[in-house]
Amino acid sequence: MRMVSTSGSEAEGIFAEISKDYEVFAPKRVAGKGRLSDTELVTYGDVSTLSEICFETKTYFSSKEVLFPVRESMFNCDTAGADACEPALRPVIVLLRPCDINALKALDAMFLSNGNFVDPYYARRRDSMKIFLLECAASFDSCSCVSLGTNTTDNYSVFVRKEGDDYAFQIKDSDFTDYFPDASESLVEPRFVDKNPQSMSIPDRIDTSLFKDKMWDEYSERCIACGRCNASCPTCSCFCVKNIKDADDKNRSVRKRVWSSCQVDRFCRLAGDHEFRKSSGDRMRYKVLHKVSDFKKRFGFHMCVGCGRCDDVCPEYISMAKCVDVINKIGDK
Repeated sequence: MRMVSTSGSEAEGIFAEISKDYEVFAPKRVAGKGRLSDTELVTYGDVSTLSEICFETKTYFSSKEVLFPVRESMFNCDTAGADACEPALRPVIVLLRPCDINALKALDAMFLSNGNFVDPYYARRRDSMKIFLLECAASFDSCSCVSLGTNTTDNYSVFVRKEGDDYAFQIKDSDFTDYFPDASESLVEPRFVDKNPQSMSIPDRIDTSLFKDKMWDEYSERCIACGRCNASCPTCSCFCVKNIKDADDKNRSVRKRVWSSCQVDRFCRLAGDHEFRKSSGDRMRYKVLHKVSDFKKRFGFHMCVGCGRCDDVCPEYISMAKCVDVINKIGDK
């Protein structure tokens, strides 16, 4: 491990060299794309300079599209057969906070070890990915990572901290040592939050009687089934598969998988037009219990990492942490 500090200009030069070998995906500000008119959006995107990276603000959406694109071509097919879509992939660096690094564990479980099946599309992207750590020196308002144990991590190649106009780096991965030949040695350790404004105490056991509890009626009245919570979540991985006809060749089509949401209408529609979980409350119950109970039964750890993005993006101000709090109160009765 090597720890160094650099001036802003030196760091930009180092970053320029890294960018020749890697595509870099990091939090950035996008003007005019915010929730309200004439406001900015902090989200993930390609960056070419360190100055573009937003170190101090949590992104509105997660970075999961790097590994699991919103729309991904699986293969092309025509009357002669099918051929896989395997576009060339550049190695990619993603700058992530501890909760988002811990979220990768859930995505890996779903795509790499679910039923002993390895998803080849996800695996290709995962193998080409390196992680740079962004620290959270202080908690954001909607976070509950501390109570879920996702506030710390040692799973990263490089830690980077912005110090005024300068930068400090902790380099764990030898692949990046040569990019810092002349940097000054300096003691650099990431800081991890140890307190959140809210906590999430997940019960060890949830009785099936909760399925029919009246608490879900409130969500039937409030939730508008927009699916924003799923789109923003770093661990949601549902998708649908579509065959798209080629506009120029009717005998040719491409099979794509596209993000889907357990909160939207007709997500669970079956053959014969049978549909379970028709109300928004039923769908909310399914999502919450999957995040804090069902997933753990299968994989041994909770799916929710307490990033709070679902709270941040919900137009109806529905809170995952408060929902779990209600579940706890019902269990205590």
